[in-house]
Amino acid sequence: MAPLTRSGSTSPAKKAVQKPSQKPSLPQVKPQREPLKHFVLPKRLSSNTRFLLLKHPRTSAPQRFLFCPEQGLFEFTKVNAPSDDPRSLLFSKPQQDASIEGHESAAGSNEGGAISNGYISKSPDFFVATPFDVAFLLLAMILPKTLKSNKALFQPIDDILEDFIQEDKHLRYLFTNGRRFLEQAMLGFCDSIEAGDEQLYRPSEEKTLQMVMQKIIAARAAGLPPSLDEKFVKRKLELPMLSVKRENSSASTSLDVSFQDSSDTLAENVDSQSSAASSAPSVVFSEVSASSSTTSVAPDSVPDKMHDLQQQSIVLEYILASYVPPVVAERLQARFAAEKSPVDFTPLREHLKTIAQMKAEAAASRSIGDFSRKRGLDDEEVADLREEKKRKQEEEDRKKKAGESRGVRDLKKVNVTGMKKMSDFFAKKPATKAK
Repeated sequence: MAPLTRSGSTSPAKKAVQKPSQKPSLPQVKPQREPLKHFVLPKRLSSNTRFLLLKHPRTSAPQRFLFCPEQGLFEFTKVNAPSDDPRSLLFSKPQQDASIEGHESAAGSNEGGAISNGYISKSPDFFVATPFDVAFLLLAMILPKTLKSNKALFQPIDDILEDFIQEDKHLRYLFTNGRRFLEQAMLGFCDSIEAGDEQLYRPSEEKTLQMVMQKIIAARAAGLPPSLDEKFVKRKLELPMLSVKRENSSASTSLDVSFQDSSDTLAENVDSQSSAASSAPSVVFSEVSASSSTTSVAPDSVPDKMHDLQQQSIVLEYILASYVPPVVAERLQARFAAEKSPVDFTPLREHLKTIAQMKAEAAASRSIGDFSRKRGLDDEEVADLREEKKRKQEEEDRKKKAGESRGVRDLKKVNVTGMKKMSDFFAKKPATKAK
């Protein structure tokens, strides 16, 4: 029997001089590279186009922008793929003079930019360059100081931006190569005069209000996204419809009451039917929807004035919450709520207040009646939370099913009727009685 020997020395000194061929070979693991970010850029960009890191006017955090001396400044909007629909992106070189049927032969011969030379990204998210108004960048730098001091003098643009340009090289590049964009943006929220051959600017709160109003008008003229208009305009202006149902032992009478407008005008629809109902009377309040089985009188359409005011209010809130510093946003919000506002939102506030009061009264009446037979009035917030919870649960179930192996899925299909469970084999045996 051959004696047992060690395959290698345990001495650190001998290990240092050991030949490379004697070292145990370990599998080489390639470092995982982060997925590439994909940007959709505008056409006809100049050779001086650059990515710039500028402070976002709302958060003051550095954010990536794209600046073209010919087309202006662009911000990047991230487009997310649906989380419940796994997918990837395939980037390939374009096929030249090749039909759809000839793609396989082109890929096999690797001629004319084969598809095998492309790139597959596991992350389907991408960033789209959208135009960005330089006025918001300048407004965030200049207007807060003016609001604090309440004193502003006419100055050239070089003196106004001197301190900011010295500290930020990216802003300096924007100032050097896009001066005309900055000067045009200064006219949007500043008073200006000419002193010789030089243009002087002074920040103005009135001009800022006018600039925001122009943004609101332009956004409404272009049209709001359907999802935004449905959720934040139409749903906010919907009037609650209450249905009151009374049942007696000899006859059942249903009365549907619909609130027409803020003046509390009512329309009644009485329908009597003879039936043998329950002996105890009950009063039920419920919100009538399109799928409800009860009949009701449809409310009048929302006045166009209220719809327009709500659209303007939503666009205003979006602009102030997305592109304006908090200090300036609060000041502008107060100006829009004042008497001399560019838009009078008083009728809209009264209308929304009436709707909120009607919903509160309907919610308070839920305690009356037999809720075991009829659903009560659900608040819009509660319904949204329930829908969101259901969506998340379905998404989690879908992810669990996607992560299961084929063997587990096959085992779930096996008919186990009559079979013992695994726990039965490990259960303690009952004690036997001594004879």
